[in-house]
Amino acid sequence: MKYLLGLLLVPFLAQAQVKQLSGMVFTQAGVPLADATIVLLDSAYQPVQESKASVTGRFDLSIKNNSRYYLTLSHLNYQSKEIYFRGDTVQAIWSIALVPNATTLEEAQVTGARPKVIRKVDRLEFNVQNSNLSSLNSWDILKRTPMVMVNGSTISVRGNQKIVVLINERKVMLTGDELKTLLENTTGSDVQSIEVITNPPAKYEAEGSTIINIKLLKSQLYGYRGVLLALAEQSNYGKQLFGLTQYYKNEKFNFRGTYNYGRGTYARYGTDFVYYPNEQASWESTMTRIDENKNQNSYVFSMEYTPDTTWSINMGLNGYYGPKSTGLYEVPTVIYDKAHVPESSYLTKNDHLESNKINNLYLQVNKKINPNWSVNWSSYFTTSRKGNNQDVLTDLKFKDQEPTSTRFISNNDNKNQLFSTQLDFTANIKDLAVEFGGKFSDVTTKSTLLFSDDVSGSVQERPDKSNVFDYDEQNFAVYTSMSYKWKKWSWKAGLRTENTVLNGVVTEPADQNHQNYWALFPTFYAQYNTEKEYQWGFSYGKRISRPAYSWLNPAKSYYNLFAYFQGDPRLRATIIHNLNLTLTKNAWNVDLFYRYEKWPSMEISIQDNSSHQLMYHYTNIKKGQGAGLDLSKSFQFTKTWSLNTQLEAMYNENYYQDQADQLHKNKVWIGNGNISSTYTLDKNSGWNLEIGNTFTSPTIQGPFKITGYSSTYLMTNRKFLHKRLEVNLSFMDIFKTEQIKVSSLYADQNNYYKDYRDTRKVNLTLRYHFGNQKIKSSNQPARTEEQGRL
Repeated sequence: MKYLLGLLLVPFLAQAQVKQLSGMVFTQAGVPLADATIVLLDSAYQPVQESKASVTGRFDLSIKNNSRYYLTLSHLNYQSKEIYFRGDTVQAIWSIALVPNATTLEEAQVTGARPKVIRKVDRLEFNVQNSNLSSLNSWDILKRTPMVMVNGSTISVRGNQKIVVLINERKVMLTGDELKTLLENTTGSDVQSIEVITNPPAKYEAEGSTIINIKLLKSQLYGYRGVLLALAEQSNYGKQLFGLTQYYKNEKFNFRGTYNYGRGTYARYGTDFVYYPNEQASWESTMTRIDENKNQNSYVFSMEYTPDTTWSINMGLNGYYGPKSTGLYEVPTVIYDKAHVPESSYLTKNDHLESNKINNLYLQVNKKINPNWSVNWSSYFTTSRKGNNQDVLTDLKFKDQEPTSTRFISNNDNKNQLFSTQLDFTANIKDLAVEFGGKFSDVTTKSTLLFSDDVSGSVQERPDKSNVFDYDEQNFAVYTSMSYKWKKWSWKAGLRTENTVLNGVVTEPADQNHQNYWALFPTFYAQYNTEKEYQWGFSYGKRISRPAYSWLNPAKSYYNLFAYFQGDPRLRATIIHNLNLTLTKNAWNVDLFYRYEKWPSMEISIQDNSSHQLMYHYTNIKKGQGAGLDLSKSFQFTKTWSLNTQLEAMYNENYYQDQADQLHKNKVWIGNGNISSTYTLDKNSGWNLEIGNTFTSPTIQGPFKITGYSSTYLMTNRKFLHKRLEVNLSFMDIFKTEQIKVSSLYADQNNYYKDYRDTRKVNLTLRYHFGNQKIKSSNQPARTEEQGRL
């Protein structure tokens, strides 16, 4: 009988664990704020419930006694508020007042709070809203994000550069220096958080090893605002950038227009070394490459239309146009005998011109069907064209031969067209969240190489060295994923399947490559939150990295008479398996990881010891794997002094085959990190000073061994004229230590090159804000997986 009574009491006992949280939302004057949005989130910052305040400002939510929560409140033209609490502390009805937003152009005051690191079930979120980092730009915030390493304009996570960058869940069109420029001109006060997703869920494309999602705050204010930009940079040569960004928002429309014009001279210095064992001779070249690009144009035009709270329509255009980048390289090469006595030499003069044009159109529509169901449709169309024309003259002075000269001309033109469309559905059914959808993309690319030389006595076209490469690819994908929460546990699992059909046709040498394959990409996540406010989690994900289209072209693209680059028409896609074990406690983040790569692709060098040709070949190696530990922690010693540390230790190994198909292994222990200290000199004027260092120990890439490097920087920024004018002064690579040596030494291969990219520089940036409102950046345009492979 007592067991039956116990069973009958279970529903009442369970109900006793659930209680009501009631509250009232007011203005500072005591006026109820009807329709204020109230969101209840759990201790992992995952949404639990959402409500709207009634006409009297009241809201009611259900909470559990033994749980911890975040409560966020927001309303149009009022500053958002966040409250952290325990369920067992709630006794009476809460009264919460929201502060109105400023209506004039004044920067939000930085509270000096420490950035918050939140470990979710499938990602790490670095929340910087209203923190002491908000005075920096978005690029500088990205460099301080846990697990993210930035060198120049290259982003990597755990030594892997196959990174996909999104802004507000949508891929940005730009990469490298263009992406760096965009983020440098997005103010940090616009950034809510940065998500690092090392095992992306099934809803994301399977392309890439890691996804970085930059979440921007949406503007709640109406009006017009503009930003003028001027940037001057001085290394060995100078660079300038000028830009104008304008925003306008009313009740239903949100417009943005950005145009940037840049110009500058770019330098790269290095030496090349090749040892040929047959003659016991070494060939050593001194390379100084100076390029001038006086006309760089980038633009972003976007429009967001929200006819009501259930519809959102985004459309826009973004692109880049650089019609002319020119350079004249003079590269002397000396050939030494076994006693290192010069016996021959040659001089290469490379006169070249490059051009680049890319445009991306996009349309995205989101519809909230009801409180539990929503649908999103997005489509993209991209065109790009790149040209590279070079005229190469070589003066030869070989031992026991008469001095001679030879010349060749190569004109390379690449055209690409990409189309992609995707449909996604999301549903929330009690404690179960479901996502499913599909995507289709179509890509066509054509690369034409016209090669001429003077072997016959006059410059004539060489059909045997010319080439036309036609490539088309279709990709179809469907996915589904589900997530579930039970007490202190959170689970999420998904499955994505992709079908790829490709066809590549090469004219010289004649070849055709046709492939049709399916691939499955499972993901799984588990997370446990303890009573002592620390979390641990486990995740697994399978990813794919498809080759860039230019890497599939087998045509020889010559740098000089004795060196060329060649792609591989049968380059395989890399399959990546990621395992993670995470622990978060008291702002300490520990991440144990293991990565296995099947057929990783990379550029390697292959020297032909009989013809003295050095080929840089983009190809697959057999496999690679690595394991390690990520550790990050931010310290706030005082209100004006903070320290950010990121450290990583890992073991990495690559297996590759030589020309005789003999298997070799390259292995290394790697340690890298970033340590930076920030000082607030004057909070009222936003005057900050930061000094930091980024470093890495030697690493590997296939057969290559790459030396370590470090980079020390100092930067300061301050605001003037009622914070309308921002001034940023930076000193980068102060000790000129961003230099590397890449060497290949195995079997009959013995070569290396040293590289320095003119990274020691001084940078002065001015931004002037005008207009009657402070309007934050609207959503950024997107790009697809295929666009990232251009």
